[in-house]
Formats: sequence, structure tokens, C-alpha cells
Amino acid sequence: MATYKEIKGTSIEVVSSDPSNPVLGQIWYNTTSQTLKGVELGAASWSTGGNLNVARLGLAGAGTQTAGLAFGGEPVAGQTEEYNGSSWTAQTAMSNGRKYLTGCGTQTAGLAAGGADTVPNQTTEEYNGSSWTSGGTMGTGVQKGGAAGVQTASLAFGGAPTQNKTEEYDGSSWTGGGNLGTGRYNLAGAGTQTAGLAFGGNSPSLSPENTTSTEEYNGSSWTAGGNLNTARFGLGGAGTQTSALAFGGKVTDPGTTATEEYNGTAWTTVNSMNVARRYLGGAGASKTSALAFGGKNSPANPDEKTNSTEEFAEGPTTVTLSGS
Repeated sequence: MATYKEIKGTSIEVVSSDPSNPVLGQIWYNTTSQTLKGVELGAASWSTGGNLNVARLGLAGAGTQTAGLAFGGEPVAGQTEEYNGSSWTAQTAMSNGRKYLTGCGTQTAGLAAGGADTVPNQTTEEYNGSSWTSGGTMGTGVQKGGAAGVQTASLAFGGAPTQNKTEEYDGSSWTGGGNLGTGRYNLAGAGTQTAGLAFGGNSPSLSPENTTSTEEYNGSSWTAGGNLNTARFGLGGAGTQTSALAFGGKVTDPGTTATEEYNGTAWTTVNSMNVARRYLGGAGASKTSALAFGGKNSPANPDEKTNSTEEFAEGPTTVTLSGS
């Protein structure tokens, strides 16, 4: 069996006190406590990021925590902003401003589909990092749906008024996919076109309407996954089918801070958000580097929106590997 020195190229450091600024993966032996210690990733948590320039709800997101994209929403329905990991910058507005739309892709190749101006529409727009252009028209006008994937291979599912429909986009046109098992709207999504994840939302067929239902897509059909611990709608999502994050949404007014991680089988409750909100935007290809922004967080004022941004990440933590 290889030794630590053979693997890392250095021996384990022997010290009388713990290092003041240890780095991830560092291991040392503390002679005072007679313990072997190291640094590993600790429990992930939310921290405050830079505020959106325009506070809004019912917006969509794409990209990553350090290269995010926010677009659409209410009240400035065409507003587009890019995030660099610390602040948002206004970009070219969408051609067709709308709220409660779906979004996916990256900061330089984003996709906006559906939504509502006055009624649910079929509009698709593609973002290239500086401007929006028209894409293929959806088969059915829909708002408050979920999405997953990238600009040239995306998935749109659920929403009102169709509730259980799924459509797949190839970069130019939409085609029908397998229907959701539980029709719903105000749901969230994660993953890819061939390994998608749908969770939460409202389902008029259930009582109460808030659902914990999770479904997994294999490129042609949906199957049931593990249920959320907290039933909610208007939530955000990030990650992949086997490693996803669900955050925010509405359980009761004004919204919830509840955050859950999915491992491909079951959801686990983790550290909560700092700001309760619903109808927020979300982004992140990984559950450990998700981005949440905007939404509604006041039950008293129907018109109140937030510009708050939060970042979800795992931090390093020192652990004892063995003791005397």
C-alpha cells in the first residue's frame, strides 16, 4: 500500500499547535493533543452575494455561481443581468419581456422559454453572452414550468395550463417528450435533457396542492424519485439528477428558507437560506455551488420583490482523524 508521502510527495507535518490557515486536503499531527488532523469540506451553507440591480419575482436563471444569468420577471419583464461571483451587471434586454418563464444553459448560451406577458406564450429566446435572438416556438404556450439542460439540448416540463407536458429542444425546434406522472406548475428542475429532475410545485389533483413529488427523466419518460421533505411551490433548483439542490419556495407566507439536497434517491434537509422567498431565480450546474436571486418575500405587500442574492457552497473544516 502506498504511503502518504508517496501519494502527496511530502510527509505529514508534525506541529505543537494547529495551523492558523490550513487548506483543503492538508493533514498534520498535533503533538500537544496527540491527534492526527486534517481539513475536509464541511457542511454547505448560504452566504450573501451582490444584489440584483432590479428587484423582481417570477424570473428565470442560467449559468453558474461565478457566471450567472438572470432574466425576465416582474416588474421589468425584459431585464437581463449577468453575475460574476460578486456583482450583477445589466445587459441587453430580452426581445419579448415576460414573467414566470423557464430558463437553462450558461451565461454565454442561455435559453428562455415560455412565460407570460398577458397570457402564457410559446416564445423561445437564445442568449449569446451579449444579446437575445428568437429560437424555435414551443408546441404549447406555458408559464410557471420547470427546465433543465443546455441551449442546444434542453427540457421544459410542467407549468400552467398544460401541467404534465414535456418538450425537448435541440437548439432550433421543440418536440414532445414523455408526460410527467404528476401534472403541476410552479415546480423546479435540474439536470440534463436525458437525465432531468422535476420537484415540488402545485398540483390541482392533490389536496393540499403543494407537492413533495420528485420525478426523474431518462430522455423519454418520467419515473418517481424520492419525495421532498417539505412540500412547496415557486422554489429554485440547481445541480444534476443525482446531486441536486432545492431551495426557497412557498409553504406559508412569505416563503420558506428550507433547503434540501438530493442524492439520486432521497432528499436531506441542510442549512437554510438567509432570506425566505418564493418565485425566485436559481442557477448552478452543481448543488454545492448554487445561486439564488430575486423573488417575493413579503405577504403584506403583493407588489414587493427582493433583489437579494445568496450563494450556496461547502467550506473547509478541520476534523480529527485519530486520537491518543
